[in-house]
Parts: sequence; C-alpha cells; structure tokens
Amino acid sequence: MDVEPPVGDDLNRMLVSMKQQVLQRAAAEPPAKPRPWARRHLGLTLGLVALLGIGGASGALALVLPSPFEAAAPASPTSTPEPSATPRATATPTFTPAAPEQDPVPRPAYDVDCATLGGQIGVTGVIATATPVDLGPGQFRPATAAYRQAGALTCTWTPTGDPYEQSRVSVTVVPAGDRGLEWISGLRQSGLPSLGLGDASAAACDPGASSCNTSVVVGPWWFQTSSSVVDPVTYASTASVDAVRPVVAALVEQLAAATPPPAWEVPAGAWQLAGCEAAPSSEELSRAVGEVDYEPVVDHASLTTETGIETTQLTDGHCSWSVLPEASVSYSFSSLDVRWVTGGGWAPGTATLPGRPVEVAGADRATAGCISDEGTGCWIDVVVADSWVHVSTGVTEFTDDTPLRLIPAVEAIIAAGTRG
Repeated sequence: MDVEPPVGDDLNRMLVSMKQQVLQRAAAEPPAKPRPWARRHLGLTLGLVALLGIGGASGALALVLPSPFEAAAPASPTSTPEPSATPRATATPTFTPAAPEQDPVPRPAYDVDCATLGGQIGVTGVIATATPVDLGPGQFRPATAAYRQAGALTCTWTPTGDPYEQSRVSVTVVPAGDRGLEWISGLRQSGLPSLGLGDASAAACDPGASSCNTSVVVGPWWFQTSSSVVDPVTYASTASVDAVRPVVAALVEQLAAATPPPAWEVPAGAWQLAGCEAAPSSEELSRAVGEVDYEPVVDHASLTTETGIETTQLTDGHCSWSVLPEASVSYSFSSLDVRWVTGGGWAPGTATLPGRPVEVAGADRATAGCISDEGTGCWIDVVVADSWVHVSTGVTEFTDDTPLRLIPAVEAIIAAGTRG
C-alpha cells in the first residue's frame, strides 16, 4: 500500500517530535568519554532531520541542536583562585622569669642552728660545757624579730643553757660587711686594737673587764662576739682576748666560704612609729588604761649600750611609762611597756605565744594573753599594716578579761603611727 510522506502540519508535528526524542536521549545519556560511534550516530540523526526539513513542501523550521555533552554537563561557576598567603616570620616569644618572692618569714643569712655553729667555731674552748640558750616563744620579742629581718644569726651559750648564767659566749652574724667596715673604722680611731683577723677588726678586752667584745668584718659579713667567764666562787671574770681569738679565727674561716642570700625586705607601706617622742602622751595613755597616772615616756634605747649591729641594723623600738612608786596603790598596770618592729607582722602566732583573738580598732588582727613565769603579766600583740606592736604590763593576778584593759592604749599607739 502506498503511503505518502507527511506534509504541512503533519510534517511540522513529526519534526518537533523527533527533536524532543533526540534531546531526551541526549539528556538521559551520562557525559561519558566521547566515542566515535556516538558521533556517527548523532551525525546520521542530524542529517535525517535536515533532509526531512529540506524536503518539506511548506519549508521546515531551521533547527539548532545543542551538543548532547553540553546539555548534560551541569553549569560550573568560574572560580577565581585566591592569592596564596605570603608567609610571615613568626617572632619567637621571650620569657623573663619572675623574681622569686621572698619568704614571708625571714631566716638568718648564715643559716645554721646554734649547736652547729658552736661546733664550727669551738665555743667549748671558752666554756667547756657550752650549751645553746633557747628562750622559746615566750621570750620572742620585737627586737628578736628585728634581728631576724636583718638576716642576723644570734646565738648564746652558757654552761648549762640557763639564760641567767653569768658565764657566756654570744655571737651575732649579719650580712652587712660594708656597714661593719665603717663602724670598725670608728672603733679603731677611738683607740681599740685590731685582732689582725678578717678584713677589719677591733677588740675591747681590757684586763679585769667583765667581758671581752670583738667586732670583725670578713667579705660581705660582719660579726660580733662577747664572752664572759665568771669564777663561780670569786665572781671574777677571766675573759681575755687570748681565750676568744680561736673562736673568732674559726668564724672568719667559716664565713669566708659562705655567700649571703638576697636581703629580706620590709614590705612597702608597713606601719611605723617615729620613735618614743611620736607615741601618745603619758596623759593620753593614763586615760586609756584608767586609774593610773603615768610619768613621761622612757626611751629604752637611751638606757642600754648598744653594739654596732644593734645601732645600725635593727628597726625596732621600745618605750615604757610607769607610775611613781609612792603614787602606786597597786602593782597591776603600774607600768606600760610598748615594743614594735616595722615589717614584723609575720611574727605573732608564728614565733610567739599564740594568745586568743581580740578586737582592736585599726589592727589587721590582734591576740591577747597573760603568763606567769619570772613574773606575772598580760599582753596584746597586734599586726597593723605588716608591722608588729607588742604592749604589755605587769599584774598581780589576772582573768581572761584582764588584758582587755590594754586595748584603748593599743588603739592610741596604732593611731600615732604612720603607714609607709
């Protein structure tokens, strides 16, 4: 049966249908690697479409078919490569080690115990049974703390260790050689002879004197000795420079091989009192304690012959007020004793008797207590701005409330001082 080719609208519908089939097959095929047979197949298809279009009596639509590979490939955005970062030199961090904090509790610069020191310097050559004296916390005072803050090692030996024995050897060592040279220069100019030991020395050991005293510098160290050997029958002193010279020579040898550590520094801003003249008046303290009438203050620095180390190295003070004997109706509170050491706030509760806490205006902390030993007395220890103030009085008897009577006087003393 003869079939005539489509013409007119039928031809147009057939061309559109063939175009859609070609596009659908092209889109369905994956974008694989081009193969020669595929190109030939596509060429035949396009040739057929073109042939049919040309043969249309009404003129077929001109077709522009996309490549099946372009149609199947997804559009990919064009990316602009980021410029590579230029490496920069990395600075090597430097670390400055922090300065070590000082020990809150100072130690002697020449840090050995007194028994060890006695063996090193041969104190048994002066006192055959030399035994270190240990006063204990009951006798730890601001002056003791001041020695410690100066880096001082202080030792005393007696025949049995009894602090009240007259025969004794005492040694004090501080890391203050430069100041010692100045002091000894003054002693030598006053006429005292040299021992011929250390870098500089002076001795006061007159025949018949109650004690033999020396002052010596070796390198950064300054030390003093005092010796007294008393006959238990005649009470005559046999102290002599010949007896103490071996002790001094041995100590020079020990210190020549030692290096002192950094000095202990008083905390900045510590409370201080500018001497007894800056303390409250006797009238003010009499009112504070009550029922007493104290005489003017006595500065204990004027009552004792201080050594060079005491004069130049210590930061403590000691004042007292007393009632005239004929005006006193009771021993209790008839005297008021005030001692302090700037920067000594580390000592109460650490080196002293503990006491019980009390409230004192202006103090960071305070403790109070009473003791019966060689006498009966009560005291208050206060810490104020890193300093230590010790106030005491004698009493005939006491209760827990007895030391509280001292609190107004302590508060007046704190107010009289300055901070920093």
